[in-house]
Amino acid sequence: MRVIVVGAGLSGMTAAWELMKAGHEPIVLEAQDRVGGRTWSHRLENGETMERGGEYIFPDEHPIRRLAAELELPIMSHGVRYARRTVNGRIITAPDRTSTLARVRNTLKEMLVDGVAGVSLESAFAESLGGDYRLHPVYRQVTTSAAADPAMVSAEAVLLYEGAGETHIEDGGRLVGGNQSLAVEIARRLGRRLRLGSPVTEVDQSPTGVEVRLADGASLDADAAVISIPLPLLGEISLGFDLPERQQRALAHRFMGVAAKLAVPLEYVDCDTALQNSEHTWWSWRSLSTDGTTRIRALSSFAGGPDALQALRVEDGPHRWVSALQAMRPELRFAGEPVLTTWVDNRWARGSYTVPGLDWQPEDADAFEAPAGRVAIAGEHTGMHQSLSGAVASGYRAAAALSRRE
Repeated sequence: MRVIVVGAGLSGMTAAWELMKAGHEPIVLEAQDRVGGRTWSHRLENGETMERGGEYIFPDEHPIRRLAAELELPIMSHGVRYARRTVNGRIITAPDRTSTLARVRNTLKEMLVDGVAGVSLESAFAESLGGDYRLHPVYRQVTTSAAADPAMVSAEAVLLYEGAGETHIEDGGRLVGGNQSLAVEIARRLGRRLRLGSPVTEVDQSPTGVEVRLADGASLDADAAVISIPLPLLGEISLGFDLPERQQRALAHRFMGVAAKLAVPLEYVDCDTALQNSEHTWWSWRSLSTDGTTRIRALSSFAGGPDALQALRVEDGPHRWVSALQAMRPELRFAGEPVLTTWVDNRWARGSYTVPGLDWQPEDADAFEAPAGRVAIAGEHTGMHQSLSGAVASGYRAAAALSRRE
């Protein structure tokens, strides 16, 4: 079976790899001049490799760990308190974090039983924790990661589905060669099956096959296709067929979050490895080096949601953020130029990752298990985990769905 895969991010590359292993003939079309999509590793001028996109791989994220092991790409610990960041001098304990989340979830469940519709993250935390809820470290961590206005995010999706069954193990990891190395290695193995600089404008299908048209006017025919591009771009491609209603609703119930990342080469840093800003939804960390003992000579920062990006004025460059970092961590001594990445203005992303809106429904969670005829839709927006592993899992799912059609 000849399959055209639109998009060479982690989801598309995973789908192509699985299809090739199953004996099919994938052709990957990527608009940009690199693979990885929103997984983008960058080497700073002092030699440290930093992530401009997806960063953390957690212990229970089995899809990406399975793929990395198969490709013989090692994962090591960040050595960072991802979920227990310092906020106003306080580091929450693991039991306190667990009990706080249980309390908020119980409050949310009561609200849902009482018939409250469209409960937001903001209202669930406010109802559960009271007047000072915004100062709580758990609220800060959860809403920073949401990368959107918490008043617009479905608490049910985030707390009862995305985080369902969470076992807290503080050991987020990263690929030793940079997270983009996963897509790069698959690209090496695909060889000429990958075509960069090939943006797609139209996808159509018939009972016997699919047709994909490129921006340069060329067209390709195949037996099936995987469309694996960010949600905003999916809305721009001309589809000559209708997606199933379930899939249309699931896509309509999500929106694109906004986030930015800052990487700063360092000469000296303080001893706190995970420091959350107490006023806005951004934080900074310093990862463990490959020697397993020292820290890398660079600091990473992530800002999630429109308020944080506005406060940091990222549209004007990294300068205000750098000043805010120096105010929060006065012992910092920089050793080179900072690298700022804002995804909302990236032509091929239009945002960081998707967020479940207030009209999200539980049935959205598995809406993409089956293909739309000969076309499978993949990407983090098609599942419940907006992460590196969520993208990989969607690629596995898309490849399996098309293979079942044969």
